[in-house]
Amino acid sequence: MLKRALAATAMLTTLASLASAEVNVCIWGTITGPDALVNGMTYGTRDYLEFLNKSQGGVIKQKFNITFLDGRYRLDEEQKIYRRCVDQENAVLVNGWSTGAVKALRDQINQDKVPFITESFSSEVLNPIQYPFIFMAGPTYEQQLIIGLRDLAAKGGKTVVLMHGDNEYGRGPVNVVRKSGIIETLKLQLIDTVEFRFDTQDVTAQLLRIKTRNPDLIYVQASTPQVLVILRDAAKVGIPASRFMGNLYNISPTIPEQLGGSANGFRAIQAYSDFGADIPAMKQIDTYKATGGEIEKRDLYYMKGWLKGIAIATAVEQAIKKNGGEVPKDLAAFRQATRDALEGIKGLDDGGITPPLDFTNHQGSVQARISEIRDGKYAPTTDWIDAH
Repeated sequence: MLKRALAATAMLTTLASLASAEVNVCIWGTITGPDALVNGMTYGTRDYLEFLNKSQGGVIKQKFNITFLDGRYRLDEEQKIYRRCVDQENAVLVNGWSTGAVKALRDQINQDKVPFITESFSSEVLNPIQYPFIFMAGPTYEQQLIIGLRDLAAKGGKTVVLMHGDNEYGRGPVNVVRKSGIIETLKLQLIDTVEFRFDTQDVTAQLLRIKTRNPDLIYVQASTPQVLVILRDAAKVGIPASRFMGNLYNISPTIPEQLGGSANGFRAIQAYSDFGADIPAMKQIDTYKATGGEIEKRDLYYMKGWLKGIAIATAVEQAIKKNGGEVPKDLAAFRQATRDALEGIKGLDDGGITPPLDFTNHQGSVQARISEIRDGKYAPTTDWIDAH
């Protein structure tokens, strides 16, 4: 009886080792829900890894096993998905979604020691020492806001209003910047802060109040659905779109498509090249499409997703090479090696989506530029700016 039990235990151990000797990557986003307009960055990451699977058998002839899930922008759902990714799917790396989720999960991520790429750009989870397993792919929300404030100061502007949703994504970055003293350092005056419901469908009253303040800049920390409501109601009360600036999640063709000429002049922070740009990454995407790949979204968020796929594949490949060209059977060791390889990425060419990637600071790239809607399209108005 004891021998059979020991044999069964040994068999289970062997099976667990074999199961872990795979390249499992777990990706979730808002496939359906209030933030679905920007979910190209979830599809793009999946598609790049599938592109590698089709074109070269993955990395070092080891295909990626991709779990693709819908968090629906619900914190409880995202927390459940994270545990599934780590405990059931044996993911060597997880690509999650919201600010609320990564803030709620940051201690678990530390304990699980699983590399985690978040779509959030909250500075509150960006700390390679405190949160060594959390990465992002661009400048923080706070850095983006500061780019906008510096641009205002450089143009002689004096007054600013900050608008934000009533969730972690909206409230957190605004609070960080307010407490930092950067507004005063730039000799600007914060004349109002306006919080609104994340699912709001009308902000007319708030905009009427803002109109009486007559600010030089209204910076909005919100997603595209909320910006659509804000700019629509701003046109009603007579505030031009040129007074508004948003973050990198507001570079969306949906805004000029739905609002037409009333969106002209709206500005937002752009951190990635446009879909369709004449860059090497776009040629890869065209090849993927030509070989049967279905592209769900055609925007710069998809480009962000493709970039993340490049970084993930590079880190996983380096981790496998470090293990003599074999997928590590010890999942914990594989996760640690992938994290270390991701942090070690410097000068990585992502096909022109951004300047060369450097994940030493866990951000990949901190370059961004300001783009403005002109005749229905976003056009850069600045060169690449170092968000530091």
